[in-house]
Amino acid sequence: MKIHAIQTGIVQVKTAFLAGSAKAGGILPFLMRLHREYPYVDLPIYAWVIEHPDGVVVVDTGDTYSTKTTWLIQSRRIVTPEQEIGAQLKMLGIGKKDIAKVVLTHIHSDHADGVKHFPDTPIWISQGEYKNLHSVAGKVLNRMTVELPTWFNPQLIPMKQERFASFDAHYPLTQSGDVIAVPTPGHTPGHISVIVISEGKHYFLAGDVTYDEAGLIHQAMQGPTAAPAQQPDTLARVLRYTQTNPTVYLPSHDHASAQRLTDGQIVPQTPTQIH
Repeated sequence: MKIHAIQTGIVQVKTAFLAGSAKAGGILPFLMRLHREYPYVDLPIYAWVIEHPDGVVVVDTGDTYSTKTTWLIQSRRIVTPEQEIGAQLKMLGIGKKDIAKVVLTHIHSDHADGVKHFPDTPIWISQGEYKNLHSVAGKVLNRMTVELPTWFNPQLIPMKQERFASFDAHYPLTQSGDVIAVPTPGHTPGHISVIVISEGKHYFLAGDVTYDEAGLIHQAMQGPTAAPAQQPDTLARVLRYTQTNPTVYLPSHDHASAQRLTDGQIVPQTPTQIH
């Protein structure tokens, strides 16, 4: 089994974005703050490709060349056609017939716009993401921020309400149970993460649980949090998992994620108390 980090360009966000909506006092004051003058920082946009005997599993699809800016959150995406996930899969020698499924951690543009490259592949999302996608607010927001194809009709991940390590539910994405989806609500109510267990290490594909490893260690509520009541619990559960299993933590916008994957660098033990 092999995991590839696929960088589909960069997203430029304001420093106030990383400070988070919780610190700003909620989503509305957070959005207002983003429309003030703050410097921009560049973040990578990572998707993940897992070569597995059951077939390739793609986790998130990155962004696309056609997507430029999002006025609402004052972000800028810089993606060339060659950086889109479709072109990069071809460079890896991975064809469409090799891909068993696409799993989206959540439906934001920098994680889901690339689904256009997978019209004939099963695409899986959580029930919470599906519910939000079809809500009135979700429909309005998605029209402003996400470019989903008209054929988009994802399958729902049937989470088992059975404990898996520090998580109260999970779903094995492979027959051997070495690729597992777990609920990690906070950034969105239906946000999930994917854990890959290989050769004694656990690779935690974290989506936007945090924006870097330091955020996890310090239990920081980074970026916009649509489920603020659940985010602290998620951060605690994820950190607990990394402290009880040798875990390589791979959030989607961490500059160090690709190198940590290459090096197999695990999350250090921390004195932080997790209740």
